[in-house]
Amino acid sequence: YLAPEPPGEGGLAQAFTGPSLWPLAFLLPLLFALTSFLGTGQGLAAFLLQAREDRPSPPFSHLRAVLGGILQLSLYSPMGREGPFGVLGLWLGRGLDRRFPRLGGGLAFAGLAAGLGASLHAPVAGALLATEILYRSLLLEARALTPALIGALAGFAVYGAFYGYTPLLTFQARVDMGALPAGALVGLVTAALTTLWVEGSRFLEARIRPLPYPWRHALLGLALALALLLLPEALGSGLAWVAVATTPLLPPLAVLSLLFAKLLLLLLASGIRAYGGPYTPALVLGGLLGAFLAHLPGPLALPPETLALAGGVAVLAGIARAPFAATVLAAEWGGYATLPLVLPAVLLAYVLTPAYNPAEGVREEQATLEGSPSETPPQREPPPPDPEGAGGRETPPG
Repeated sequence: YLAPEPPGEGGLAQAFTGPSLWPLAFLLPLLFALTSFLGTGQGLAAFLLQAREDRPSPPFSHLRAVLGGILQLSLYSPMGREGPFGVLGLWLGRGLDRRFPRLGGGLAFAGLAAGLGASLHAPVAGALLATEILYRSLLLEARALTPALIGALAGFAVYGAFYGYTPLLTFQARVDMGALPAGALVGLVTAALTTLWVEGSRFLEARIRPLPYPWRHALLGLALALALLLLPEALGSGLAWVAVATTPLLPPLAVLSLLFAKLLLLLLASGIRAYGGPYTPALVLGGLLGAFLAHLPGPLALPPETLALAGGVAVLAGIARAPFAATVLAAEWGGYATLPLVLPAVLLAYVLTPAYNPAEGVREEQATLEGSPSETPPQREPPPPDPEGAGGRETPPG
């Protein structure tokens, strides 16, 4: 089964290929158990914190995270490709930081932003996301924003040459200031959905923790095998189905069923700490919820494209703790005319949603010790002076 791609990368076609031997689906638990030995279980924020504090990472941890993410995503995992994309960029950027210490340590953010911007087809949002996900409050690495923006633009320029520069989802819709109440309502509903995702994954993680690590991933493989046989539309990232859900092709009941199926798979994937990122799944969950709300009468009788976009970026703001990146992503995908609906949805979802993984990232009180890191990029010891200049006099002040 080949899951459909988002409109920005290949269209909406899905296909069934090969012999229809349904028992082959139950190879997925074994394959997921095998891939569990590759990954590390660490999120992007944990890798970024190691780079920012110049702490050594475990040997081959970046390579393992990239390979584990790629393999599980190829096996219908519901997680997002920004996981391996971001870790790969962060790994390369950190290596360049060590090679060129005079640059001050900002290349790790540039590499991460390149991966995020390419995976989302949104370079500015990727740069902001790379500088926001490290913190739980409204802080960001302000001095790292410039290298992050340059890295995101460069990465997307190269990636787009092969896969196109159009947004992953193109939602062109206009709303006016009268959409503010609807945006607040979308924010409340998406905050409830995001909280259910966060707290549900924590509950499952606590219950599944006694199981050996391969058995946890095999459990996700079993769930995906059942979904492959019963509801294959729930497999993969699901961005393409958000685009379809905004059209009359999917009735409201089908959209709601797909939303619940994706939520159940994501609860299990987050509970076992499957490899991949949570940001594309956040866009999918919120997009499907917004598309469903468009079918309801009352104040939410707005274009489904706009509601899907507002719902997606609102869930992203809550999961990633990145309201600035979520707002800019809405502008890059749908235009600035969506902001009257998007802004209240993003702010409410951000405020009302608990942190996705409080063990990773930097607290506000830690961020302000010994100078605010939002104003101080990671620094290294300056290299020794050149031998030929060691004995010379300094240039007097002019």
